[in-house]
Amino acid sequence: MKLFPCLTAVLALACSSCGGDRIYPVRGSVTFKDTPAAGAAVFFRRQGGDRMNDALVMGVAQQDGTFEVVCGSQGKGAPAGQYDVLIEWKEATKQQGRGLPEHPRDKLRGRYADPKHPRLHATVAAQTNILAPFELTDAGPPEGR
Repeated sequence: MKLFPCLTAVLALACSSCGGDRIYPVRGSVTFKDTPAAGAAVFFRRQGGDRMNDALVMGVAQQDGTFEVVCGSQGKGAPAGQYDVLIEWKEATKQQGRGLPEHPRDKLRGRYADPKHPRLHATVAAQTNILAPFELTDAGPPEGR
């Protein structure tokens, strides 16, 4: 699978270390209203973990909506555990008149990216993991906002 060029650096820097934990392959897919969410960033945050020191594990949905998570220099995969899953799907940016990029807007309007109220979850087992698809259906304003 080929990553979107603008997100390659993000994936490479996603985490400097996964805490020395062994990592296991994790694959999945993201759709929005039955259409692949190409370019959506999928973030895994360990439940009950140390938000400041836990590794950032993430992936980017390809044209067909599939993704593999990466844990920085340790490569593809994630440590075993329970995770909250956050998804952002940024619109393509346009250049303003002075050459400055516009701030990209989340197509999902933050509905699936609120770390205080995660709507999605995943379990990573000590094996190869093929997750159930994340089938997003709502891009309305997040609840309580």
